[in-house]
Amino acid sequence: MFLKTRRTFLKKTAFSTTALILPHIKLFASASILDTLALAQRDLYGDLKSAPSFKEINSRAYLSLILTHSRVDEDSKKYIKNGAIWLDEDAVKLYKKPYIQLDEKKRQKTLHYIATYTWGENWIDTMLRFVYEAVLGDTIYGVNKNESGWKWLTHASGLPRPKEALL
Repeated sequence: MFLKTRRTFLKKTAFSTTALILPHIKLFASASILDTLALAQRDLYGDLKSAPSFKEINSRAYLSLILTHSRVDEDSKKYIKNGAIWLDEDAVKLYKKPYIQLDEKKRQKTLHYIATYTWGENWIDTMLRFVYEAVLGDTIYGVNKNESGWKWLTHASGLPRPKEALL
Protein backbone atom coordinates (compact mmCIF):
# COMPACT_ATOMS: atom_id res chain seq x y z
CA MET A 1 0.00 0.00 0.00
CA PHE A 2 2.72 2.49 0.98
CA LEU A 3 4.76 1.83 -2.16
CA LYS A 4 1.74 2.31 -4.37
CA THR A 5 0.89 5.61 -2.66
CA ARG A 6 4.52 6.73 -2.64
CA ARG A 7 4.98 5.78 -6.31
CA THR A 8 1.84 7.73 -7.26
CA PHE A 9 3.02 10.69 -5.22
CA LEU A 10 6.46 10.64 -6.87
CA LYS A 11 4.97 10.45 -10.35
CA LYS A 12 2.66 13.39 -9.72
CA THR A 13 5.38 15.41 -8.02
CA ALA A 14 7.83 14.80 -10.84
CA PHE A 15 5.30 15.97 -13.42
CA SER A 16 4.32 19.08 -11.45
CA THR A 17 7.93 20.02 -10.73
CA THR A 18 8.90 19.64 -14.36
CA ALA A 19 5.87 21.64 -15.49
CA LEU A 20 6.81 24.47 -13.17
CA ILE A 21 10.41 24.74 -14.30
CA LEU A 22 9.80 25.74 -17.91
CA PRO A 23 6.76 27.58 -19.26
CA HIS A 24 7.27 26.05 -22.71
CA ILE A 25 7.24 22.37 -21.77
CA LYS A 26 4.44 20.21 -23.08
CA LEU A 27 1.41 19.95 -20.84
CA PHE A 28 -0.47 16.66 -21.17
CA ALA A 29 1.61 16.08 -24.33
CA SER A 30 -0.48 18.60 -26.25
CA ALA A 31 0.55 22.15 -25.45
CA SER A 32 2.98 24.16 -23.43
CA ILE A 33 1.92 25.85 -20.23
CA LEU A 34 2.29 29.17 -22.03
CA ASP A 35 -0.05 27.96 -24.81
CA THR A 36 -2.66 27.01 -22.23
CA LEU A 37 -2.26 30.31 -20.37
CA ALA A 38 -2.52 32.36 -23.56
CA LEU A 39 -5.64 30.50 -24.71
CA ALA A 40 -7.26 30.95 -21.29
CA GLN A 41 -6.46 34.66 -21.45
CA ARG A 42 -7.94 34.91 -24.94
CA ASP A 43 -11.08 33.12 -23.73
CA LEU A 44 -11.33 35.50 -20.78
CA TYR A 45 -10.74 38.56 -22.97
CA GLY A 46 -13.59 37.65 -25.28
CA ASP A 47 -14.60 39.39 -28.47
CA LEU A 48 -15.62 42.97 -27.84
CA LYS A 49 -16.44 44.59 -31.16
CA SER A 50 -14.68 47.89 -30.50
CA ALA A 51 -11.80 46.48 -28.43
CA PRO A 52 -8.36 45.81 -29.87
CA SER A 53 -7.87 42.25 -31.03
CA PHE A 54 -6.19 39.80 -28.70
CA LYS A 55 -3.33 39.64 -31.17
CA GLU A 56 -2.86 43.42 -30.97
CA ILE A 57 -2.62 43.47 -27.20
CA ASN A 58 -0.08 40.61 -27.30
CA SER A 59 -0.82 39.38 -23.80
CA ARG A 60 1.02 36.12 -24.48
CA ALA A 61 4.34 37.93 -24.92
CA TYR A 62 3.74 39.90 -21.75
CA LEU A 63 2.90 36.77 -19.78
CA SER A 64 6.02 35.09 -21.14
CA LEU A 65 8.04 38.07 -19.92
CA ILE A 66 6.43 37.81 -16.47
CA LEU A 67 7.15 34.08 -16.24
CA THR A 68 10.83 34.46 -17.09
CA HIS A 69 11.78 37.74 -15.47
CA SER A 70 14.08 37.79 -12.45
CA ARG A 71 12.15 40.62 -10.72
CA VAL A 72 8.95 38.57 -10.52
CA ASP A 73 8.94 36.40 -7.41
CA GLU A 74 9.02 32.64 -7.85
CA ASP A 75 5.82 32.08 -5.86
CA SER A 76 3.86 34.24 -8.30
CA LYS A 77 5.31 32.39 -11.27
CA LYS A 78 4.53 29.06 -9.64
CA TYR A 79 0.92 30.10 -8.94
CA ILE A 80 0.37 31.15 -12.56
CA LYS A 81 1.85 27.90 -13.90
CA ASN A 82 -0.01 25.77 -11.35
CA GLY A 83 -3.24 27.42 -12.50
CA ALA A 84 -2.60 26.20 -16.05
CA ILE A 85 -1.99 22.70 -14.74
CA TRP A 86 -5.14 22.76 -12.59
CA LEU A 87 -7.17 24.18 -15.49
CA ASP A 88 -5.98 21.33 -17.69
CA GLU A 89 -6.71 18.77 -15.00
CA ASP A 90 -10.27 20.04 -14.65
CA ALA A 91 -10.75 20.07 -18.43
CA VAL A 92 -9.63 16.44 -18.53
CA LYS A 93 -11.92 15.63 -15.61
CA LEU A 94 -14.90 17.26 -17.33
CA TYR A 95 -14.28 16.41 -20.99
CA LYS A 96 -11.46 13.84 -21.10
CA LYS A 97 -9.34 16.31 -23.12
CA PRO A 98 -6.80 19.01 -22.23
CA TYR A 99 -8.09 22.58 -22.18
CA ILE A 100 -6.34 23.53 -25.40
CA GLN A 101 -8.08 20.70 -27.31
CA LEU A 102 -11.57 21.77 -26.30
CA ASP A 103 -13.91 23.82 -28.45
CA GLU A 104 -14.70 27.35 -27.32
CA LYS A 105 -17.98 26.43 -25.62
CA LYS A 106 -16.35 23.70 -23.51
CA ARG A 107 -13.42 25.98 -22.64
CA GLN A 108 -15.90 28.60 -21.38
CA LYS A 109 -17.71 25.96 -19.33
CA THR A 110 -14.38 24.85 -17.89
CA LEU A 111 -13.55 28.44 -16.90
CA HIS A 112 -16.98 28.79 -15.28
CA TYR A 113 -16.38 25.50 -13.47
CA ILE A 114 -13.02 26.51 -12.00
CA ALA A 115 -14.47 29.90 -11.02
CA THR A 116 -16.58 28.06 -8.44
CA TYR A 117 -13.38 27.30 -6.52
CA THR A 118 -11.48 29.94 -4.60
CA TRP A 119 -8.24 29.08 -6.40
CA GLY A 120 -10.01 29.32 -9.76
CA GLU A 121 -11.63 32.66 -9.06
CA ASN A 122 -8.32 34.10 -7.85
CA TRP A 123 -6.38 32.63 -10.78
CA ILE A 124 -8.88 34.03 -13.30
CA ASP A 125 -8.57 37.42 -11.62
CA THR A 126 -4.77 37.19 -11.95
CA MET A 127 -5.01 36.23 -15.64
CA LEU A 128 -7.38 39.12 -16.32
CA ARG A 129 -5.02 41.56 -14.60
CA PHE A 130 -2.25 40.50 -16.99
CA VAL A 131 -4.61 40.99 -19.94
CA TYR A 132 -5.48 44.49 -18.69
CA GLU A 133 -1.81 45.29 -18.19
CA ALA A 134 -1.19 44.22 -21.80
CA VAL A 135 -4.09 46.39 -23.05
CA LEU A 136 -2.86 49.40 -21.10
CA GLY A 137 0.88 48.77 -21.11
CA ASP A 138 3.49 50.77 -22.92
CA THR A 139 4.46 49.45 -26.32
CA ILE A 140 8.07 49.21 -25.14
CA TYR A 141 7.05 45.94 -23.46
CA GLY A 142 5.86 44.41 -26.74
CA VAL A 143 2.19 44.83 -25.84
CA ASN A 144 -0.55 47.21 -26.90
CA LYS A 145 0.65 47.22 -30.51
CA ASN A 146 0.10 50.54 -32.28
CA GLU A 147 -1.19 51.84 -28.93
CA SER A 148 -4.49 50.19 -29.84
CA GLY A 149 -5.55 49.75 -26.20
CA TRP A 150 -4.91 53.43 -25.50
CA LYS A 151 -6.81 54.49 -28.61
CA TRP A 152 -9.71 52.22 -27.70
CA LEU A 153 -10.01 53.85 -24.27
CA THR A 154 -8.98 57.32 -25.51
CA HIS A 155 -6.15 57.25 -22.99
CA ALA A 156 -3.33 59.78 -23.09
CA SER A 157 -0.07 58.26 -21.94
CA GLY A 158 1.85 59.92 -19.15
CA LEU A 159 5.10 61.62 -20.03
CA PRO A 160 7.91 60.94 -20.15
CA ARG A 161 7.39 57.46 -21.53
CA PRO A 162 9.95 54.76 -20.66
CA LYS A 163 13.01 54.62 -22.86
CA GLU A 164 13.74 50.99 -21.93
CA ALA A 165 11.68 48.17 -20.49
CA LEU A 166 12.00 47.78 -16.74
CA LEU A 167 10.74 44.20 -16.74
